[in-house]
Amino acid sequence: MNENQGKKLSTEVVFENTICNVHRELKTQESERAVDSWDEVEDGIWGMLEDGNEFVVLTVGELLHQVRYVQAAQISDGIIVQLGIEEGEQTRLVEKKCTQEECLNIFREFYDSALVHNIEMYTPVKFWV
Repeated sequence: MNENQGKKLSTEVVFENTICNVHRELKTQESERAVDSWDEVEDGIWGMLEDGNEFVVLTVGELLHQVRYVQAAQISDGIIVQLGIEEGEQTRLVEKKCTQEECLNIFREFYDSALVHNIEMYTPVKFWV
């Protein structure tokens, strides 16, 4: 039996806002820690790229541009980058498929400025509900 039988895809799923008590936090399957350098973040991304089951999430403590976190994981034909966008008391996810270079650039910009350009190029994540 298909586990999604009787369900439908929806982009209306929202999450509780994330609380981050440090300036920047990096999370992977292995750890969750405050980071103080781009090299630490880049190492986390390379770890994700070397392990198809790994993910990486960079979260900022101070919300400057609505994006609380950037997360990435590999998919069968590339890398998916998702943004956690805070809207009031909830967070919605948007995503886009990118290359390794784009992924590194997105994370670097977010690390430096808590900003992600071209959010309109991302699409709402679809969830089975």
